[in-house]
This record gives sequence, C-alpha cells and structure tokens, in this order.
Amino acid sequence: MKLLGLSILVLSASLYANSPAADTAKQLYDSGIRLTSEGNLGEARITLQKLVDLYPHHPLAIEARGAIDATLLFEEGQTRAKAGKYQTASVAFETLIAVYPENALAARARSALETIGAKEKSSRTVLQSVEFREVAAVPLDDIRAAMAAREVRLTVGQPYRSKDLKQAKLALQEILAERGAGRVKVEVRT
Repeated sequence: MKLLGLSILVLSASLYANSPAADTAKQLYDSGIRLTSEGNLGEARITLQKLVDLYPHHPLAIEARGAIDATLLFEEGQTRAKAGKYQTASVAFETLIAVYPENALAARARSALETIGAKEKSSRTVLQSVEFREVAAVPLDDIRAAMAAREVRLTVGQPYRSKDLKQAKLALQEILAERGAGRVKVEVRT
C-alpha cells in the first residue's frame, strides 16, 4: 500500500513538472528574479506574488516567497538608511545577507552596508579629550583602568555616540561609589 502511494506521488509530481502550469510558474519565477536583478523591486514582487497566488504548491513558490521577503528587507533597509536610521537599516541588510545569501540583492545589501559604515563614521563627532575634575579621592589611572574593564568606548581621536557618553557617566558614578566617593555629581560636557 505504501509503495502504491509513493508511486502515485512520484507520478503526479512528474506529470506536474511537465505541465503547462509548471512552465508558467517557471516563467513567472524567472521574470521575477530578472526584475529583481534589474532593480525593479516593485514589479518583481508583484510577479513573484502572482506565482505564489496561482501555484501555491509549486516548488518554485517557496523560492518566490523567499525572493519577496528579500525585496522587502532590501526596501526596508533603503528606507531606513535614507531616513538616517543607520542601525536599523544595517539590521535589515544584514538579515537579507544572512537569510538569502544567494539572492541578487545580497551584493547590493553588502554595498549598502559599506556606504552606511562610511556615513556613520563621517557623521559622528570625534572625541577630543577626556577630563576628570574633582576626583582626588580616586587616582586617574584607577579610573581609566576601571573604565577599560567596563568596556567604556570613549577613546580620544575616535568617534563616539551619545550612548557612549551615558555609559561613561554611569561607569564613573559606579567607580566613585565603589571607592567611597558616594553621592557625586557626574557631568558630561560636549
């Protein structure tokens, strides 16, 4: 009985593979992938969605769903990058590359990540100096060592973000509290 069921399944799969529907599905898929490669993502998504809608059980429908998801990720990354939301744009592009490495958009996503990296680097403010005033209770070398141990990312001559400053402020408060300098006001000036 199992052998008969398997034979029917193999026979129906081979008949489906040679049917006009399979030819149409392949044409839709190829067209959608070509449109993606050409950068016409909206048309590509419509074409691939047509394949999924008309032939949901065709093996290429799974591939088409993945290609649709890749276009959505790429467009999301582009939208966020244009809005200056580089971190979330990077997540979209990195996800596309990780999940759909064979997709035609993966190379474009890598290029977009490089562009974002360059923009982030050029748009960040560079740290000129770090000063600790009125902390005589704790030697400066001890403060620097404790900040390094806490992986505070403030390095003179390097770009920094506002969250780096907040992290440094909290770390300094903790360090001073540990050394008995209890309630100390820590102020950050930029």
